[in-house]
Amino acid sequence: MADAPAEIVEGLNVFRALERWGATLYAAWAAREPDARLRAGHLIIAEREANHARLLGERLRALGAEPGPACVDDLLASQLAELSCIDGFVAQLDAFKRCSERDAPRMVGCQQALDRAYEVAKADDPETHHLLRQLYSEEKVSGAWYRHTYGELTGRHPRSDALPLLEPDQVVRRAEPPMHTDDHR
Repeated sequence: MADAPAEIVEGLNVFRALERWGATLYAAWAAREPDARLRAGHLIIAEREANHARLLGERLRALGAEPGPACVDDLLASQLAELSCIDGFVAQLDAFKRCSERDAPRMVGCQQALDRAYEVAKADDPETHHLLRQLYSEEKVSGAWYRHTYGELTGRHPRSDALPLLEPDQVVRRAEPPMHTDDHR
């Protein structure tokens, strides 16, 4: 890898942009949602995304960089304009899926930047790697809730009162200091 710190910074900026976009989109969907549980789910995830964007910005600064532009910025701006005004949970997720599939070819380089940052951090920066692992584990909770709730609303799963809550160990990990190279957790 030519410049490991630059690879990490680029990936963190991409991830931060995606998280900021998610916070904005899910908050907009929550504002349009009449169902209290669905609104709460959107807001829980929007808050989590905003917190992730903040943590990624803090990590960038800890690495001596400033949060900056990312290769996804223009694409995310157009997607936000397209998706934020859609009403209805199923319609929102259907539009999100179409948008994601349509724009996947434009995201290849940005996805590669994310992947490179993760691999470089895994090899060279345990603190950043720890943060990324933590955030990715929380992203899985959000994605699972969206998929399951979509299945409920389309009749594939029974109705529930489920919300996208983290597991207790995930919450505790948030309060723990990052792992260091001499840590064997």
